[in-house]
Amino acid sequence: MIKINKYFIPYIILLIVVGYRGQIIYTAIVVFFHEIIHYLFSRYYKFSGFGIEFIAVGAVIKLKDLDEAFPKEDLIISISGPIFNLIFSGLFYFMYKIVYSNFCYVFFSINLAIGLFNLIPAFPLDGGRILRSILNLKIPYRMANKITIVISIIIGIMLMLVYVFLFLNGHNNFTIGIIATFIMTTSLKENERTSYIIMGDIIKKKYKFIKRGYIENRNLSIYYKQNLLTAMGLFDKGKYNIFTVLDDEMNVMDLIYEEEIIDALKSYGNITIEEFMKLNR
Repeated sequence: MIKINKYFIPYIILLIVVGYRGQIIYTAIVVFFHEIIHYLFSRYYKFSGFGIEFIAVGAVIKLKDLDEAFPKEDLIISISGPIFNLIFSGLFYFMYKIVYSNFCYVFFSINLAIGLFNLIPAFPLDGGRILRSILNLKIPYRMANKITIVISIIIGIMLMLVYVFLFLNGHNNFTIGIIATFIMTTSLKENERTSYIIMGDIIKKKYKFIKRGYIENRNLSIYYKQNLLTAMGLFDKGKYNIFTVLDDEMNVMDLIYEEEIIDALKSYGNITIEEFMKLNR
């Protein structure tokens, strides 16, 4: 399914008015194939569904359950599009040097621009997902997402300052302002989505485990005076969380599994781990 963002049409009209007619068609073709590459790699990892939403700064692929991808899968799917553009940029440049065709030069420059642009580490660009996935290989998803959001917002603010500086000096490059606005608004929305993604992962984890046949464990030590909601807040996406309960002297008191924490929250509310252990003796 192809969806058109409400800001896309006004943006295209504005580009046509200022004289970018030919470039729009070529850019749309490159962007479409960029998203097709994402789709092919996502299908390799057995993610279903397909949709493309055209927004003012390009396009975003919409895939069912893509948020459930493991960090390595998400990294490969995200980086595939920019790599495709950079490879094709090199091929078109090589062809241009042989035949000196303006057609080849246009596709060389557009592929290069889109490839490099999408590597900017900010949402909703591929670079944002790439950075988050790389961080998530080493640190929990929630923390990786938070770091990426902060970097994304900083980049958005910097681009907006560049736009204002250029505007004050007589250069009205509205594209930079639009990109900056999209980066900042998307980053804030991504921050709101984090808790829903984690909760959705908890609900779907059993299904994912059966479908894939395996799941990575994550072991944490937790103080027995902490409460269950604190423990659940430490759950990491895409992993089976196991808690080693320690006392004041850091001696092992018990092992608690994530489904026990979820069941206890449903049955007893937000009690402490100490109270939970007493109830289960």
